[in-house]
Amino acid sequence: SAITALPTGLGGKVLQVVSSENAYQHSTTSTSYIDFLSASSTTWETAITPSATSSKIIIMANILLTWEVSGNANNRGNVQVLSKTGSGSYSALQSGMGGNYDYGGGGVQSRQRWQIQYLISPSTTSAVTVKFQFKSSSGATTNFNDGGINDSVCILYEVAG
Repeated sequence: SAITALPTGLGGKVLQVVSSENAYQHSTTSTSYIDFLSASSTTWETAITPSATSSKIIIMANILLTWEVSGNANNRGNVQVLSKTGSGSYSALQSGMGGNYDYGGGGVQSRQRWQIQYLISPSTTSAVTVKFQFKSSSGATTNFNDGGINDSVCILYEVAG
């Protein structure tokens, strides 16, 4: 059934929902943040245009990441969610580390689904765009998606403020 109201404290009714599914698979060993892609050289972005300056935007995402390394103990990486308003610049909202550490040093693989929930109050009727970035720690290969049905999704909800 359709969502028409949220729990007390989150605001009023859901005014609109925008979702973006991404099955594009790519990886990095970079220790600097890179954008999640939706196609070769195309950044995965999801945008919503609030209908009122009092609206709030709920960002929800389910992202599949795999970290793997052979012969090294450090099998971790970082993920961050960023947003921008209109033609402005992106700023980081939230970040976190995933993966694991192998104290035996023989090499490991870690597969995780990241659940991201974040609430913003953009105070604008300009488009709000969200993207995600990831990086590796110490040379571990970080994989985004596995292709096929092993994909990621971002959902943006506009709720009355």
